[in-house]
Amino acid sequence: MDRQGFVEIGLFIGPHGIKGEVKVKSFTEIPENLFVYEEFFLGNQTKPIKLKLVRKIKQNLICIVEDIKTRNEAEKFKNLILYVRRDNLPLLKDDEFYQRDLLDFQVYNLERHNLGFVTSFNDFGGGLLVEVEKNKKRFYLPIGKPFLKDINYKDKEVILNIDPGFIES
Repeated sequence: MDRQGFVEIGLFIGPHGIKGEVKVKSFTEIPENLFVYEEFFLGNQTKPIKLKLVRKIKQNLICIVEDIKTRNEAEKFKNLILYVRRDNLPLLKDDEFYQRDLLDFQVYNLERHNLGFVTSFNDFGGGLLVEVEKNKKRFYLPIGKPFLKDINYKDKEVILNIDPGFIES
């Protein structure tokens, strides 16, 4: 199945326990927000699955997949990507963005110095960081409200209020 029109929203890490529960890593900002959606799709499957939250352990979700009753059945989900339909995502405010939409965008500072291109996003506890690559070197830059000045979707550009000396040091 072609996954255009779908968005990765989680990953099945593996089984949990012996009763068919699965451990899921949510890609949503708040892990439980995964359950805002009703239809989930796996890998190349075209039939949606039903997923129910049992509990949260640290940042992972322990879930039940409908009709899965044993650990052996749950094992088949290990490392499968969980998708939702793109048109089911909520509309964003002007200052919000979906991280996946900015992958491969060029990053510039206010003086239009090219800082590289977006490879991923991470939050290690101090706020959202964008991983940028330039000249085969990767580094992190802050992309929170005081730093993010503009996103130009047409030209695939992110403009940050970052001094280029910040990167060199």
